Amino acid sequence: MDNAMREINLPDRCGHYFWNDSMMTNRPSAQAMRRIGCTVLAALILPVAKPALADDGRDINAFPAPITLPKNTPTDRVVARAYRTPQQICGKATCTLIRLDIYSLRGNQWNWFVEGPRAGTELKGLDVQVLVNGEPQRKFSGGTLVELSSPLEIQLLRNKYEMANSVAASNQMQFGLFSAGPGDSIARYIHLNTSVTWIEESCSVPSQTVVLPSTRAGSLTGIGTTAGERSFQIQINNCPKGYSKILYRLTPEGGTIENAPGVLPLSADSTAKGVKIKVTDNAGAAAAFDTSTAVDDYNKDTGGSFSIPMRVSYVQTEANITPGTVNGAMSVLMEYQ
Repeated sequence: MDNAMREINLPDRCGHYFWNDSMMTNRPSAQAMRRIGCTVLAALILPVAKPALADDGRDINAFPAPITLPKNTPTDRVVARAYRTPQQICGKATCTLIRLDIYSLRGNQWNWFVEGPRAGTELKGLDVQVLVNGEPQRKFSGGTLVELSSPLEIQLLRNKYEMANSVAASNQMQFGLFSAGPGDSIARYIHLNTSVTWIEESCSVPSQTVVLPSTRAGSLTGIGTTAGERSFQIQINNCPKGYSKILYRLTPEGGTIENAPGVLPLSADSTAKGVKIKVTDNAGAAAAFDTSTAVDDYNKDTGGSFSIPMRVSYVQTEANITPGTVNGAMSVLMEYQ
């Protein structure tokens, strides 16, 4: 990618959209889409940097692509997220986690088995943590069992330490995750093996709200049918000049659903069944999640602000529908080359 460096927009510079709506009822209700912070999708699992733990070939590189971030990122801000489903971790819909080890770098010294949940990294200016069922996890073992029923999440967070202009990680292990398997435990290791460049300026993606109409179950007539469509625009503002190319990436909260292009996973507080939220481009084609798309009108000599027209609707995903609320979330991540 021509020495491309990718930026994950933060604070007020990154759009994170939530959809939550009371659906399939007789009373009007709103589906809200709002930004809650900056996220970046990346892979999560643990690298083996210590001979005491054998590499079983199941390691996952948490953030494989180079990252570019604004220097004014506030401390404790989440700048990147990665997800792995229980199916990817243990081959089942729910995993029984029996142990979590955390490795932290502080003062050029790797420490084994820190309590966590945050661990220092070789990426100067960034910490890392693991979330299970939405909760940051501390080290556990010795009879503690944790049931993983939703995608495992890994977060990179801005820390208070001074950052170099460009920093890289050397594939050190950050977490060791073990789940119960047939006759033995299943090990997964999370590595960081990427680079970070801190920049002075970036685009901003403001918050916005999209209201979808309340919809009856009868409006959806089969798997794949949609209802309640609304148009909206992703606003990308105040992009600085000087880059050869600026791109955006749409990232669903909870990870991409296999064989369901443009469909967002339901958030934990959803109560409806058999229906989700679908995002498309202005022509009706399913949104390409986790794919970099160039902002075609960007000019490196002038910079500027841009609008990306999109659509959102309900989509039936199962044969039977249970009325209730439908919640989903999506982030807009900016990348710079």
